Amino acid sequence: MTVLRTLLLLAVLTLLFGCGAVTKRPDIDEGEVAAEAGRMYEMVVGRDQQMAKRLNDLSTPLLINNADLCDKKTRYVVAMAARNLEDYRGRKRDAMESVYELDERIRVTLVGREGPAHIAGIREGDVILAVNDIETPRGMAASAFFKVHVTPLVEAGKPIKFSLLRKAEKITALVQPVMACDYPVRLVPSSVVNAFATGTSITINTALMSAFQSDQELGVVVAHELAHNIMGHIEKKQLELWKDIYIMRVLNGATGTNAGSVYANFSYLDTSVDHEYEADYVGLYLAARAGLAYEQAPEFLRKLALDAPRDITRNTTHPKYAARYVAQEAAIAEIHKKTALGQPLIPEMKIESAEKKPTMKDGWAPVAVGLGAGQ
Repeated sequence: MTVLRTLLLLAVLTLLFGCGAVTKRPDIDEGEVAAEAGRMYEMVVGRDQQMAKRLNDLSTPLLINNADLCDKKTRYVVAMAARNLEDYRGRKRDAMESVYELDERIRVTLVGREGPAHIAGIREGDVILAVNDIETPRGMAASAFFKVHVTPLVEAGKPIKFSLLRKAEKITALVQPVMACDYPVRLVPSSVVNAFATGTSITINTALMSAFQSDQELGVVVAHELAHNIMGHIEKKQLELWKDIYIMRVLNGATGTNAGSVYANFSYLDTSVDHEYEADYVGLYLAARAGLAYEQAPEFLRKLALDAPRDITRNTTHPKYAARYVAQEAAIAEIHKKTALGQPLIPEMKIESAEKKPTMKDGWAPVAVGLGAGQ
């Protein structure tokens, strides 16, 4: 019987592995394959550069115009990046050379909209000839030159004179660094549609950039993540997690059941939902202060509801869509009212004692919304 079973198994395996292609494989020219691979890499680099430009243009005004709300988490910026060919390796180097004509000279590769460099007249593609009348080197020494001659001036908030070459014209730009929130916005290649705050930075996946074709929607997403950082949600979640773990263990041990685990799960969801309400509320203020279009933000929730109708009336780690929509509409009305009255666009904080002035991380209390923890 063992021999028979073995023969049957071999027959089955032969049938399974004998189901390959039956047509003739076309003759492939490896040179053409290499050429096509090069074109594909150029497409990837081109897309990434366009996404980086788009994200930088949206995040620059957000970080600069909300610096006063970022407490001590700020730094001076010029909102500009400069590179030469030596800053890249491999396929990306080839693509940057062919598509963006990078060479040994250092060029401006990114300028944030409404940032100091943009206001001073600097644009992508400008060749930097000198900094404060000191000629810039070429090749591998260029990056070191910027660390020595540019970075300290930016960090100190001192004006910087750039001598530039734009096509055949030589121009001069005086850039004055300004204060901005110190939460760098990073673009990460990923097929997952996601964005998240780390407490020290903001990450936006390329898949999310592709999914959010509207700048107004993307801008509100970045503002939402910036609000998470400003409000200290990452630190608060960590503290809540340790508290919940302790209570869970005590309850489980005292009752001999999983009552503590149930408590911890509901406690985490409740805290997460409240943080999302807060990030929505504060994020809309941040977007408004940066001059970004924010009034249509609630409409995006209706788009999400089409694909996830169960979440219209169900809390998960985020608030239910219907309540979140109403809360955002109320926050927008609150912002409109303050704008009409000429009042400063500052989120409403929880009432504190006369001796202690509330800060951004103390908490929130949108006067017209009425959606707090547990609701």
